[in-house]
Amino acid sequence: MFLDLAKKRRSIRKFTDKEVTDKEIKEIFESVLRAPTAVHRDVMKYILIKDKKSLEILSKFKKSGAEFLKGSSLAIAVISDKSSAKNTYHQDACIGATFIQLACVDLGLSSTWANVTDAKNEEGKASQEYLHELLNLDEKFNVECIIGIGHGAEEKSEKEAWDYDTHVKEIVIK
Repeated sequence: MFLDLAKKRRSIRKFTDKEVTDKEIKEIFESVLRAPTAVHRDVMKYILIKDKKSLEILSKFKKSGAEFLKGSSLAIAVISDKSSAKNTYHQDACIGATFIQLACVDLGLSSTWANVTDAKNEEGKASQEYLHELLNLDEKFNVECIIGIGHGAEEKSEKEAWDYDTHVKEIVIK
């Protein structure tokens, strides 16, 4: 049930040494490659990083908040094509990233999303520019986020829902 996935999905930043299997990776991509996009455009790209040294280098793409990547089993860079979906590439990427994280929960895996927008690395270089060089990306692409994935080494309680009355308002438009 979808609600069960939503309750279980938590940001986990500590991972065990147990590797994510190729079968699990394939299942994650089987899910994300079915994610909706605006006008069903084929605008999303995903870069899979499994090499430990590469994950360590990747973890330095911003000053703080991405350190967990070096301890993850793998990372997926969520890449949008700005030239193909000028008005919706951020939204399309967000949907894809969410599918990745929910697929992880369904497989018993853990994940955390590292935001790229407006971030800078230790040297003050824009994270977007740093990642373009590191991942050898054309300028038409935007790195939206990097998701670290692995077997969680920590557990968190189910996510509580925000207060319904504070966040939901029903109206009638005339």
